[in-house]
Amino acid sequence: MSVVTDSVSYVYAVGREVPVGSLDDLTGVAGREVAAVAGSGLQALVSTVPLEDFSGEKLEERLQDLTWLAETARAHHHVVDTVGRAAALVPLALATVFYDEARVRAVLEERGAEFTRALDDLDGRAEFGVKVYLPTGAAPGAGEKGTAEKGTGEKGAGRTTGTEYLRRRRAAVGAAERAMRSARESADALHDVASEAAVRSRRHRVHDTALTGRTDQMVLNGAYLVDRARSGEWRAAVDRAAPGEVTVEITGPWIPYSFVNGEDG
Repeated sequence: MSVVTDSVSYVYAVGREVPVGSLDDLTGVAGREVAAVAGSGLQALVSTVPLEDFSGEKLEERLQDLTWLAETARAHHHVVDTVGRAAALVPLALATVFYDEARVRAVLEERGAEFTRALDDLDGRAEFGVKVYLPTGAAPGAGEKGTAEKGTGEKGAGRTTGTEYLRRRRAAVGAAERAMRSARESADALHDVASEAAVRSRRHRVHDTALTGRTDQMVLNGAYLVDRARSGEWRAAVDRAAPGEVTVEITGPWIPYSFVNGEDG
């Protein structure tokens, strides 16, 4: 006979052995305590969360609530990042839930070989990010605005004719296109250097200005799996290769979410 419960098991990540004391006073999603569920030589980081928020249509509804989504994502990452500083983890996707802890242990057994391979691959490694932006105004005249006016007097002295305005606009557009093309080429070259110095790399979709909150145009959003022991070498290689005409931002080290499946991008 099945037992109906009002809670489910939210799983953050899977590791081999959770360091002693790393879960003390650690809270995660919905402010719930985090515990380790062991099975098949592995341990899953788990919180017991309300079924009403994490099942079926209710979860779909919750995922459309940007405030709830942001809070849940922060809590999820906090747990993975806190424990991941001391042990290799395979982070799971946001809102991964199972019926109960018995089902969590069953999944550890069913996917044990997969989790073990991933842990072997990620152990001693971290994810770094490189974002490259084309600064606003990098293209001469790219932001030029004006109003075409008809000439008056002596051939429209002191005013811009429609023909002259269009010529300037074409020149500005051409300069902007050349600047963007150059920035993308520089970003490609930098990505090649960062990839060569890393274990693996992945290019994510670039974000538009509405998402980044800045006026500069993003031309590279790269992720790189790097041996922690060689992270200094990797950073130095990226710094040396960073071109001057673009803005380069390096972030990390992070838990390697981008490389959980072990594939190159």
